[in-house]
Amino acid sequence: MIHKLSFIEKITEALPQLQCKKCGYDDCKSYASAVVNQDEKLNKCEPGKQHTQNQLRKILKGEEEIDLNEIKQYQIAEINESECIGCTICIKVCPVDAIVGAKLQKHFIINQQCNGCELCISQCPVDCMKMVNNPKSLSWVWPGKQAEKSRGYYFNRLRRIESIRNNRRINTKQSHKKESIQQYIKDAIARETKKYKKIKEYGQK
Repeated sequence: MIHKLSFIEKITEALPQLQCKKCGYDDCKSYASAVVNQDEKLNKCEPGKQHTQNQLRKILKGEEEIDLNEIKQYQIAEINESECIGCTICIKVCPVDAIVGAKLQKHFIINQQCNGCELCISQCPVDCMKMVNNPKSLSWVWPGKQAEKSRGYYFNRLRRIESIRNNRRINTKQSHKKESIQQYIKDAIARETKKYKKIKEYGQK
């Protein structure tokens, strides 16, 4: 088990951390796990291309060193604010919380946080989003601080979503408990009212 976990971590590190789902899995780590545990093909990381495929093959052969990979002048998402309808769909699909905005309000991209995964582009119902060259003409390099930072954004998002779900579950339980107490009180009042009526009727006989 430890051996497999070690392989999963190394393969995850060799992936670009875009969490773009182009491999068919939910995130980079899920793909890495499938490679190790299910003999998944090594050519499914579209952004990493042949370099990543070669790197994964080396890792599975037991080679320790992970070579750097690069997407030169990677693109980021851009929103045409005049056409944005504030539907929040893009916010929900962004894996790194790089889009901010509220319902029926204009949305914005946090350029330095966007990793260019493209997940938001196909989801926009009014086609007001597109990919553009990032303003600083940066390259996406991994492994390294850039990819790790993006991975951190992703896991922060997962924790935030889980926290929201937990709060909803707690609120639902509390709501059900409150409704149960209210119903108990209502039933108790009904029982006592019924008793009172019977006593009153008995006294009138």
